[in-house]
Amino acid sequence: MAESEIFSSIRQAENGQKSSKVKQLPEATLSGDVAVSGISGQCTESHSGIRRSSAPSDPERRRMKSSQKYERFGETIRYLTLDEWQQLLDSIDDYRHKLMIRLIYHLGCRVGEFVRIQLKHLDFGRSSVFFPAENTKTGHRRSSHVPVGLMNELKSMLKREDRMLKRSDGGLNPDEYLFKKSKRSHFRYTENRVRQIFQRYVHKSGLSREYGTDSKGRKLHQITVHSLRHSHIMHYIHVYKLPLSIVQKQVGHRTLKATSAYLNPSDEAVGDAYDAVSNSSGKKRFIS
Repeated sequence: MAESEIFSSIRQAENGQKSSKVKQLPEATLSGDVAVSGISGQCTESHSGIRRSSAPSDPERRRMKSSQKYERFGETIRYLTLDEWQQLLDSIDDYRHKLMIRLIYHLGCRVGEFVRIQLKHLDFGRSSVFFPAENTKTGHRRSSHVPVGLMNELKSMLKREDRMLKRSDGGLNPDEYLFKKSKRSHFRYTENRVRQIFQRYVHKSGLSREYGTDSKGRKLHQITVHSLRHSHIMHYIHVYKLPLSIVQKQVGHRTLKATSAYLNPSDEAVGDAYDAVSNSSGKKRFIS
């Protein structure tokens, strides 16, 4: 055999080996095995396993979204100042409605949790309301404190309506909702109905402010019934100086980070701080 023929045969053999290796690679990939070579030898690793480790899992995605939400949350907290809160209360002429709105504020609860409060959830001895896990947004049960005076008002209301035993703190029907559509009704208030009642008094008190419209052209209100929850947290952190962990447990935040989103000073706090400097006896010459 000629020398040129020999080299030609060698090149053909080498090309054949390369093409066979290229053809085998997709097969290995499709089968889920990727060859990994190293000094200590060869090993195989699941191709699908690599994809799972590089992409975040569903719980991780939820945590990432939650973290991003709380980082932006300081810009969207809509709450009432103490003066606005008193202004709202002064506008409420229906005693039952006032009890409802005061209870939402002092519990710091969500409106969906409030409308599901039943008589069996009231603990007059400890002055608290129990929220079972199935009634909370987070799926975790909790007990929230209620001021003793407000709790006594609730007790008096129930006794006047013959829904509570005269000489004890027990309800005649423990499964009955605390606030119903009417005395004879067995149906609770809906969340939308509570929102409507709240907006009526917001408008009446002169606190109604709109900041835009949604995709359906509906007006967006700056102050909503959920603002009562925001107001509770802002007031008890910044005005009454309660520890974050106490407020977290009261309102049912899953993490302390959710509560710490309210640590940013309010506009009123910033204004008061600067006013205090301006009005101090030792004010500097450059302060007019």
